[in-house]
Formats: sequence, C-alpha cells, structure tokens
Amino acid sequence: MSITESTDQIADGAVQDDDAYMPVSLVGGPRAYAGLVMEDVYTRWEILRVPFHELGADLPEPGDLRPSPPVAQYRPLSLEEPQVWHFTGWHPTSAEPGHEGPAGPR
Repeated sequence: MSITESTDQIADGAVQDDDAYMPVSLVGGPRAYAGLVMEDVYTRWEILRVPFHELGADLPEPGDLRPSPPVAQYRPLSLEEPQVWHFTGWHPTSAEPGHEGPAGPR
C-alpha cells in the first residue's frame, strides 16, 4: 500500500488500525539484511504517519564485536513505498565491516 492509498482511505472514512504491524522490506546491502522482510517490528503509524525523512534503520554489522561497529543504513527512497527501505551506505562513511560474518563474503 502506498502512502497515497493510505491517505485516501483515511479521507474516505475507512477504519485504520495504526497499531497493526506493517512489514518492511530491505533492499540491497550486506547479505545478512538484503531481501529481509521485517515483520512485527514497525506499526502502520510508525511507517505512514511519521515524517518521511525520519524513516529508516541503522543496523549493525552482524557478529562485529567492536564497541562501535559500522552500521548499514536503510532508508525509503519513495513516498509511494515508505515500507521499502534501500541500503544507502555504511555509517560512518569510512567504515569497513569488521569481518565476513555468518553469511560469508559480500
């Protein structure tokens, strides 16, 4: 469902359950996360009602035991699909993942 469809449903008086979970799909990035669908993590309210620029997640490199491991940054790229988050890079930008992790080399 796009944000436009959601807004149209609200305008039409359809009942919305903002507490219902909405799946979020991750696109690209490290193998541990690429293609992952996160279910039962984010509610419709968290996806459709917060400012677009606040959506996304910073996910640590799996298995990296450093005190501040690099994080894979995921953000939506389209207002029409706010529940599809794309890998946008590592933070800090100069970070290199610490090891190959359980999924093997990238």
